[in-house]
Order: sequence, then C-alpha cells, then structure tokens
Amino acid sequence: MPPDVFAVPIFDKWLVYAPLHRVVALVNRAALTEFPEQLCAALAEPPEPEPLPREGPVNPPFLGLIPTRACNLACAYCGFGATPCGEQMGLALAAAGVDWMADHAARSGRRTLDVHFFGGEPFSAPDVVDVAVHRTRAAAAEKGLLPRLEVATNGVYGEARARFVGDYFDTVVLSFDGFRAVHDRHRPTLGGRGCFDQVAATARVLSASPAELCLRICVAQDNVEQLAETVDWFAQEFQPCSIDFETLQPTPESERAGLRPPDPYAFAAQFLGARRVATEHGVEPVYAAAVTEEPRLTFCPVGNDTLIVNPDGRVSACYLQERDWQARGLDLNLGRLGTEGGVELPPEDVERLRRLVTDKPRCRNCFCRWSCAGGCQVNHSYPGCSPAYDDFCIQTRLITACSLLDGLGQEALSGDLVAEPARMQRLAKWPSDRLEDSRGAA
Repeated sequence: MPPDVFAVPIFDKWLVYAPLHRVVALVNRAALTEFPEQLCAALAEPPEPEPLPREGPVNPPFLGLIPTRACNLACAYCGFGATPCGEQMGLALAAAGVDWMADHAARSGRRTLDVHFFGGEPFSAPDVVDVAVHRTRAAAAEKGLLPRLEVATNGVYGEARARFVGDYFDTVVLSFDGFRAVHDRHRPTLGGRGCFDQVAATARVLSASPAELCLRICVAQDNVEQLAETVDWFAQEFQPCSIDFETLQPTPESERAGLRPPDPYAFAAQFLGARRVATEHGVEPVYAAAVTEEPRLTFCPVGNDTLIVNPDGRVSACYLQERDWQARGLDLNLGRLGTEGGVELPPEDVERLRRLVTDKPRCRNCFCRWSCAGGCQVNHSYPGCSPAYDDFCIQTRLITACSLLDGLGQEALSGDLVAEPARMQRLAKWPSDRLEDSRGAA
C-alpha cells in the first residue's frame, strides 16, 4: 500500500484519502480492512510526485512590496507592528523592485508581471504605491507582459482613491469583519472612532469596478456565530468574487482588547454553514488551509521563493515583522534590493529557506499534510513547536474532511458530523491518520 494513504473516522464509516493519487472514498469498517477491488486498482496507479523543495535559481511567483508599515487604523488584534508614522519606501527603491521583477518575468518566459502590495496600510504611502503601479504598467508594456496588481487594504480613504484602486488593481483584498458593531470594535481608527461607513463605501465602489473584490473577514469569538448572516449580507450588498475567512491570531494587542480566537469546533461548523450561503450566492468561500486541489509543501510565502521588499530595502520571505520570526528562532531574511536595480540574494539563504519547510513533525501523520502543509511557518510550524494538534489543526482537519465528503456528494453526512461534538472531537484528535494506524485502531 502506498505510504501516503490516510483514513479518518466518520461516525461508523471511514474517509479514505490518498492526496497524491487524487483518491477519496467513504468505506465501512470491513472495507477499511480489505479495500474493494476498485479502490485497490486506483491506489495501484502511479501517484503524483511528492511535493519537494524548489531547486535552481530563485523564481518568485510575484514581487511583494511593503510601501510602509504605517497605518491609519488601530486594529484591536493587529500584530503587524503598524504605527501612525512608519518608515516609507523610497520611490527609487519601489521602481527598482518592479524593474527587477519585470526583467525576471521576461527572462523566465512568463506572460504576466505580478506585483502585490501589503502593509501596514499601503495607501498610507500613496506616492510609493502610485509610482510602483505606473512603473509596473510601463515595464509590462515594454517587456510584452500583462501587468497583474494585487493589494491588501483596509479601505479607509476617500472615493477618489477607491476609484483608483478599482481601476488599476486586478485583485483587491479588503479587510471587512462584518456588521457595524463587530467591525468598529475590531478595526477602530487611530482616534478610536469606527470606520464601518468608510469601508462599506469603499466596498461599494470596488464592487462596481473592474477589480476582483475579495472580502477578508477576521473571525473571533464575538463574530463566529454571525458568519452565515454576515456572508449573506456581504454577498447581497457588495457582490464580492470571494470571501476569505481567517481566524484571529492572538497578539498582545488582542489580549489587551479582550478579543479571543473562536472555538475551533464552532468555527468549523459556522464556516461550513457560511460556505453554503456563499456558494448559493455564487461567491467563492475561502479557508486557505483546506484547499486540496494541488498537493503543496508549504502554505505560505516561506519556501515558495517569494520576495517581499520591506521599506528599508531588506528582502524577506514573510510579511510579518522580523521580531516575530526571531521570537520563533527563525531568520526569514533573503537579501537586499538596491536602488540601482539588482537584488542581492545569497544562494545559501535561498536554500536555507527552501529546506526549512520540509521538517514539520506535527504534520507527518495528518491527512492534511499536503493541503494545509503546516499553515503559517511563523505562527504554526516553527522549529520546536508542539507536535500535538492545536486549534488551527482541529478546525483545518474538520473543514478539510467535510470538504472531501461534500466532494463525494455526502453533504448531509458532513452536516451531521459538525452537529455532533463528540464525533467532531474523535476526528479532530485522531492520533494518526495513516491507514495502517487507523486499521489497527478501528
């Protein structure tokens, strides 16, 4: 039997999953011990190659730019170190980064020039963003490429800026945590006022624009029970292309504000209900850790050759702050970008980060190992982290199992599963999903 065949308990049945064979089956206890002929034949086919670390010259999927760490909000859970007056990237540095990526994309035979903006709030440094956007479009035209621009933003600015974003960006990820009371509690301005009205106005402008609008909702204890209702309102009011669900990551800021992550079992159940509502509206629901279409070795930019340029020109593999990596014993720096064009990337640092994502003891016996792939390297898969499943693992295991069941046409069974706390706990905390272990425990 191939090594990466897993089985997890679903009531009196077993969900058999072989991600490298693209095989999913629901079997009874007898069939778990001795697979039916059809299932044996499918597993006898050669599997897809196991995901391996990247090799060869660095090949970033996109260029990430952090124009500034400054932000015009004081979000109650923000762990990105945003301040009202953070350092801004120089205009020449931003242009040099775009030029380097354009040259790389052209040499690599790509069709697109992909540049993503993150912060802080990118539009707290509007001149930097404007220069980089126009440089991207000009460089793409010069190289015969199609510009692809993406930004993660809080949406707290005027209508003119919102129209610029909708007209010039291909994808806009807008942070919006739900109804007025929740959003204003989660995401106040620097002066402590609510920003719900401004964000809703920006969402309406973006909804009517050519941009692909993704609404990103941070889920905490205080809004987890409202997910389906929130999604229904989002879909009717703003017609987004997708809604991205992310659970709150505890920070000193969130602790001081009294905000807590949702219970993982409650989140899994509420997400699945919200997902059905989104799908009925033609909106794509996204919980990124449960994407099973393609096996992957890493969930986040780390290990993917992603180059993220900080305001000071330092190139790293992660959007989080350096202090956060260091607290986990990590060094995610890759090199530097110079204003003269050229990125200094010591090969040993590139290889070090490529190898970093291969050692994840917590994931070895989990059926999500090639889909969740360990989650965030800094917050979840850092060296020395506990091998025990944590809340992120629990909710991801439940959502992934239900997604696989839904793909088999077993929506009723997945609904029954999340309605039974004892059954959810049995699946979520199953010690080893590997087939031989599950057979022994069945």
